[in-house]
Amino acid sequence: MRLIAKLGPGAAVASAGAASLAVGCALAWLVFSTHLPAHYPQSSLAPIAAVFAVYIVTVALSLDRRSVPLAVAFSVAVIGALVTLVVGAVLIEMTLCHYDRYACINL
Repeated sequence: MRLIAKLGPGAAVASAGAASLAVGCALAWLVFSTHLPAHYPQSSLAPIAAVFAVYIVTVALSLDRRSVPLAVAFSVAVIGALVTLVVGAVLIEMTLCHYDRYACINL
């Protein structure tokens, strides 16, 4: 499936952010509800890695390279990635806090 952002890079970034947050939150729920990090500590990094990977793949497939200059598309994608990673980290921390009260950070 290929998403084509006809409204420019903003639509590509918004669709990539929404898709990556959905995948990251679902993976965070799966990882933390099964208490997987107790046995495999690196598994707690899987949700944020999934957010980043899905974002990169979706943006790369969504941006139409002919409609906007490369510098504009790259800068919008990087800013969108930073915003998506921050929002994803907060949501993943909230999910972790639900399953492990000692891991809570006072946000």
